[in-house]
Amino acid sequence: MRSIRSASVLLAAFLVSPLAAHANCGAEGCPLVRDGFGVSPSRFAFDLRYQDVLQDKLWNGTGEASQQEVFSGAEPHGEVELLTHTHSWVGEGRFQANSWLRFTATLPWIDREHQHQLNHTGQYDPRFINTWKFQGIGDAIVLGQVLALHSSGGTQLTLQGGVKLPTGLAHVPGETQTNFGFSTTLEPSARPGSGSTDWITGALVTQRLPGKGVLPLTGSVLMRFNNKGTDDFKVGNEVQAGLSSGYAPRDRFTLLAQLNYSGHGSDVSADPTETAHTGMQSLYLTPGATFHVSPALSVYGLYQTRLWGKSEEPTVVGTNHFLFGTTYSIGH
Repeated sequence: MRSIRSASVLLAAFLVSPLAAHANCGAEGCPLVRDGFGVSPSRFAFDLRYQDVLQDKLWNGTGEASQQEVFSGAEPHGEVELLTHTHSWVGEGRFQANSWLRFTATLPWIDREHQHQLNHTGQYDPRFINTWKFQGIGDAIVLGQVLALHSSGGTQLTLQGGVKLPTGLAHVPGETQTNFGFSTTLEPSARPGSGSTDWITGALVTQRLPGKGVLPLTGSVLMRFNNKGTDDFKVGNEVQAGLSSGYAPRDRFTLLAQLNYSGHGSDVSADPTETAHTGMQSLYLTPGATFHVSPALSVYGLYQTRLWGKSEEPTVVGTNHFLFGTTYSIGH
């Protein structure tokens, strides 16, 4: 049973959330193979984690872009993204119904600062920067996992499916601001909730590895198909993939390593003057560690660095992300 349960890998922080630099790392979580944290499987588990994502680097194509390049190429009087800084706290509950079926639900609380500038002068100009600071509940996610194949050689195939619900705050105070007679609105994709009901599907394969203390090698793919939400704004469809393993040199300590990919298509806005974020792909390296305080309580931390990225148009991204959390398990 232990090998079956450890094979049920979940991307609990898997979704690219509605952020200003939407294709980068999401507010509810960066792309992670969640059960790759080395926590002992259990019938019930409760997780609380904190994540910090700062997106302040201008990017175009496969490299950094200068302010001059971005502003000179932007639409006159259009919006240019400058910064999104998100602190998120995510609560998660997991229920292992039996050896082949698991359910997971997550709900984030988001504290965010967002800035963009109206391109009146063709260059960076602090006079035309608009800033929003807000907090609120994000969109909830419910995911089910079914163990479809378990071979005698230690290979397991798990199918995943679920839904993102429009529980998040879709409107924030002062979302429309006027600057020198020009009005600008905080785009729906930058708010805590997108206002849409989206469908999730995916699969993962886990292979048991030889060696004492070595975690299984897991490869996973998860896709989200987004619908129109607030103001008929449609966030681009998303895909996330990952490879995960680790090593426990001591009974209470586990070293973690993951390689994570995130990509999405361009957003589509019903208002042609509103920012619709470009399609983008990113590849991350994610080392970390888990410490088992007791059989029921574990704490973990991860650092995620962006190795590669490609955008269809200029955007703003983050390069380093931090995540800290704790897991309480019942019914080992």
